[in-house]
Amino acid sequence: MRGLPDQARLRAVAYRMLGSVADAEDVVAEARYRLLKANAAPDNESAYLLRVVTNLALDRLRDRRRVQDAYAGPWLPEPLPTEFASDADAADLMELAEELSVGLLLMLERLSPAERVVFVLRQGFDYSFAEIAVLVDSTADACRQRYRRAKAHLAGEPRYTTPAPEQQALLDGLLMAVAQRDTDALVAMFSQDSVVITDGGGVVSAAIRPITGRQRIAQVILHLTAKETAKGLQMVPVQLNGGAAILVHDNGAPHSCFQVEGTHGVVERLYIMRNPEKMRHLAALVPAAN
Repeated sequence: MRGLPDQARLRAVAYRMLGSVADAEDVVAEARYRLLKANAAPDNESAYLLRVVTNLALDRLRDRRRVQDAYAGPWLPEPLPTEFASDADAADLMELAEELSVGLLLMLERLSPAERVVFVLRQGFDYSFAEIAVLVDSTADACRQRYRRAKAHLAGEPRYTTPAPEQQALLDGLLMAVAQRDTDALVAMFSQDSVVITDGGGVVSAAIRPITGRQRIAQVILHLTAKETAKGLQMVPVQLNGGAAILVHDNGAPHSCFQVEGTHGVVERLYIMRNPEKMRHLAALVPAAN
């Protein structure tokens, strides 16, 4: 990842720190603007841009903590079109899929802003603690401590490394069970520990709490899809966060998207994004009308 071109690397760093495509684009644009307006050209433009992006991301994370306290219902990171993730080749993207997953990004929300930034730079991009210290105006020892605290906070949390083909198989199974209104088949695709998280942002209807229990999950999914199918919505397979996903659209406008994590044919986590503010950038993934 460190060998990526500047633009791709900056976007990748910013998204992992923020979990927001819009915010990532904003901080990268602001960093380039500050470079353009600088009184004197920095000795190392790449290092300058990375330092500005890192500090802008820190500021946004701190501000967002206050916003999230008042957020309506569960918060999910913005779905990330895979081509936005990096300019790396397919093999590199396969290696990045776990680090770009919704599950990991949700886990990172539990960290303090300082811990998250250090964790991302160290774990995701292999910067040394001395290099990170320069970026965040700290010491190598302090950054090392933040990294250890971050790992401790994340220890024991379940992580599902679900390859894209397995994600697609899970999504296909869900779609078939829903299309056939097969409650038993749908229940069988979940475990009692499975969780469904929906993000409506208070803008559209969505469950205000995570949904648990496979019988309850099946009932809710069938209820919601019955209402939405009646509206004539269309679905298209897409690549998000390095994996397979389903994008639902209404005459070209993104309506919702579904991402899964699971193993051995069981959906452990189903993420449903419905907040239109977080899906604007997905419009480009909707096929053009014939």
